[in-house]
Amino acid sequence: MEDGTEAAILSLVAELDGPIDDEHPDVAVTDDGSSWSISAFQDGALVLEKLDDSDIAPRHMRNISRAEMVRAMAMLAQGNVADLQQLDWLPGYQ
Repeated sequence: MEDGTEAAILSLVAELDGPIDDEHPDVAVTDDGSSWSISAFQDGALVLEKLDDSDIAPRHMRNISRAEMVRAMAMLAQGNVADLQQLDWLPGYQ
């Protein structure tokens, strides 16, 4: 996504409310400058990972509301990676 506004992120996350899509179960926001990416899944999972650094382990959260997904994705879109990393992440993908 090019437009990191809250309205654009709301629209992106709303895509998760459609029918279950086994081929495309998530939506994501990536900060090209830092290579941090956050993916939100239809089942309420959120995954944070640094795409260009395999030494930094991915992190996840489960049972996240759509509002919390929007909040976390907006943090990344605004470049607030330090604040984003302070959320209650668990190690691994899920």
